[in-house]
Amino acid sequence: MALPCEMIDEILCRVPVKYVLRCRSVCKDWCSLIDSTAFVKKHLKTSRDRNAGAGLMIEKLGGDEKFYLASLDSLDEDSAAVVKICDPLKALLCAAEYVCACNGLMCVLKNMGRDVFVLNPVLRKFKKVTSAPPEFPSSSEWKDRFSFGFGYDEVNDDYKVVMIAECCVHSGDLIVFVYSFKTNAWTRIQNVPNNISFTENGGIFASGSLHWTAIKNEINSKNFILGFDLALQQFKEVPLPPMEDDSSKRILMDDVGENLCIIHYSSSCMDVWLMNYPGAESTWYKALSTEQEEMLRTGTSNELIAFSRSGKDLLLQVYNPLDTTLAWYNLNQETLTNVGIRGLPIHFCSFLYTESLLQLTEDEPL
Repeated sequence: MALPCEMIDEILCRVPVKYVLRCRSVCKDWCSLIDSTAFVKKHLKTSRDRNAGAGLMIEKLGGDEKFYLASLDSLDEDSAAVVKICDPLKALLCAAEYVCACNGLMCVLKNMGRDVFVLNPVLRKFKKVTSAPPEFPSSSEWKDRFSFGFGYDEVNDDYKVVMIAECCVHSGDLIVFVYSFKTNAWTRIQNVPNNISFTENGGIFASGSLHWTAIKNEINSKNFILGFDLALQQFKEVPLPPMEDDSSKRILMDDVGENLCIIHYSSSCMDVWLMNYPGAESTWYKALSTEQEEMLRTGTSNELIAFSRSGKDLLLQVYNPLDTTLAWYNLNQETLTNVGIRGLPIHFCSFLYTESLLQLTEDEPL
């Protein structure tokens, strides 16, 4: 007795990406279903709703083979191991610089930012973005500083790349261009803020906007968050959480499960703030506050990578003088447990993404 098409659809959208790809070989109907745009979007939404399908892109610091993949769900297994990225992505990622991830797609730069690529590491598919217009400053001009971002415009169902130059030869003004995958064209943004400097190069995508930490070029100016709404293509200033003003603390902005996250560190405490849903009374809420004494006994510094599916553990990247490790921090027991993954580089940094079937290429099917 054959299953109804609707039931097959519901079952397959809950299957991990690597197994869904194998299911394409079952029959033509399944292949057509899995390749459809509607199913690709539904699979991604289901993975998010179930808090499943999370993966880690691991970047080796130094050396030729720079990038590896690992599944977040497999970190507790004895057989957990990193997966080397094979060609064609292996050659592409050589000497590449990671920018950010969105919906399972990653944006990387090559050749001092002159070449921009968007790729799906699971499908091993990539697309090169059309070269920036000649009005955009050359990266060879050492006085210019550059920032980049990549994200999804849900209103127009479009993926966009943002390139920003802090051009000193133009009195410190920002030159901003946005590339649309739907139109395959660059657009210059005219209404941009001036007299500011970015404190990081890679924009973080969350809630339909890209976010950078920045500072105004004024005396005693403090950090703030500058957002860029991809649908409206407008800049906006986002207030920081109501944190205590303490110069001994440091702030890290990141995306945790595609939520904008502010992590406030001190010598003994770590506060995690998450951005609230649009329209909420407060922009931020404190997700947790925990002591770092146990963490600091095992590493010189720590960085939050992800929450566990249960929400009871934090995945931390622990930087030691001799190596880098991953560890689960249990919030209830306040204990730190190292994660054993075979094939990890000695020194690395890792980035969270959601495995998906999305691709922005126009070549052969999956």
